[in-house]
Amino acid sequence: MRKLFMPLTAAFLFIACSKFSDKPKLVVFISIDQGMPVLLDKYDHLFTGGYRWLKDNGIQFIQAYHEHGYTTTGPGYFVLSSGRHPGPGGVITNQWYNRDIQKGWYCVQDTSSQVLFDGSMGRSYKYIQATTLGDWLKDFNPNSKVVSIAGKDRAAVLLGGKKADIALWYDKNGGWTSSTYYITELPQWVKSFNEDLNTPSYIDSVWNRIADEDIYLSNARPDHFNGEADWSPKEGYSPTFPIEFNEMDEKSFLGIYAYTPFGDASVLELGLKAVEKYKMGRDNNPDILFLGLSATDGIGHEFGPHSQEQLDNYLRLDENLGKFIQYLEATIGAGKVLYVATSDHGSIELPEYLLSKGVDAGRISKVKRDSLYAVVKNKIEKLIGPDKVVRYGNFFYYANSINPLEKEVATGILKTHLSKLEGIRIVITKEDMLKGGESVYQQRLRNMVHPEKSPDIYLIPKKYWTWRYPYGASHGSPYDYDAHIPLIFSQAGMKQKLKSKRVKSVDIAPTVANILGLAFPKIVDGEVLLIN
Repeated sequence: MRKLFMPLTAAFLFIACSKFSDKPKLVVFISIDQGMPVLLDKYDHLFTGGYRWLKDNGIQFIQAYHEHGYTTTGPGYFVLSSGRHPGPGGVITNQWYNRDIQKGWYCVQDTSSQVLFDGSMGRSYKYIQATTLGDWLKDFNPNSKVVSIAGKDRAAVLLGGKKADIALWYDKNGGWTSSTYYITELPQWVKSFNEDLNTPSYIDSVWNRIADEDIYLSNARPDHFNGEADWSPKEGYSPTFPIEFNEMDEKSFLGIYAYTPFGDASVLELGLKAVEKYKMGRDNNPDILFLGLSATDGIGHEFGPHSQEQLDNYLRLDENLGKFIQYLEATIGAGKVLYVATSDHGSIELPEYLLSKGVDAGRISKVKRDSLYAVVKNKIEKLIGPDKVVRYGNFFYYANSINPLEKEVATGILKTHLSKLEGIRIVITKEDMLKGGESVYQQRLRNMVHPEKSPDIYLIPKKYWTWRYPYGASHGSPYDYDAHIPLIFSQAGMKQKLKSKRVKSVDIAPTVANILGLAFPKIVDGEVLLIN
């Protein structure tokens, strides 16, 4: 396997005053999808590479949280780059129902551009009514470079913003691509990278443990645990580690490549190529490289956070991040690069594992859910007619044509029946969420609601219950295990420090802007953190 070697109106701006005497030439903003502080702490004694360097040369905010209730990828990345909560900012989830066009809307879809790989509908920040850290930098200095690379398209787009020089994401066919919103043709250096990567060749490989088996036995839960997904198509349930990729067909393997440790290694390697091609960090114009690492999320979903697969992924990423940082420190200069490490959300543990520990946990039955949804649909249609209520995923939207009386009837039916579903804590309207109190839980619910875009009815699961069925782990709740994220600001020579002050993910973008001396909109929901 391969190894890693604008001016804006002043009334709408806050002018940051950086306390850094020597501003970084390059900011490397790393979001580890489904990164969890509990795992960084649990495996701290095993780290010798990038995680070790970031911690030893950084300031950690050990109480950093997303303060919105629907903790999924789209909202998480949006918050990290914009400093806005998802509700007010309008990126309420990965995909929602658009009442005006009566169909689903993907958070970064762009109907006016095309994906370069296959000509499908484009991806961009075009329709999002907010600006980002990268946009603030480009407005301050158009000569600065903003590059965003990730395994997921929404991660690359939402981190990079409207004015990124390029956003690249995995095309699920073996390479990285972009859309015509950013560039008219894939640059030759990206084409060459894709060709040299030769992703199909990985299918002959085995994902083995990178360390001695004793390390996994003593630091992670047992392998082959009930509730883990099984990546082998062979008959019988056997979610064992190591994993032989050649048991999959090529299409299936290419589809998951970005969600393996080797996909993240490719993102880091492509990031170094971008630094070279754009000469990032080489002049007096500060640059930002955004990296969205997707493997932790893919592995966490399939095998759970405390699995041996996830431990191996953390060890591999530690090693690859170490090489990545070492290269930048050597080529750009020690202390010239600021690293920001964080995450878009956390995760629940496997319910089966929690149950074995005596915790009330579970999976919301898909069969029971669908049966109950059908009952509710029939009752509503009999009383107020068809097409007045739309179910989209586990959300319910009222059509624009519904009148107040019909809305009251539908709400009563939905609340009465859906609250009976095992694993549901509450069935709640968006109006109730917007009028909620000041507890952390209520604030998170309020911060996830947009008055027009959001569903009318939400089902909030109980703590430690998940919609994911029948295998794997997930996220998306207002609870701390989904909201707690790592936050480390690191620079060579920085004195290691732990800060226990509770901070918010919306604080990250304005804090980086502050370090770079950038102006940013007053409308952001975060505040500047003191990190020195």
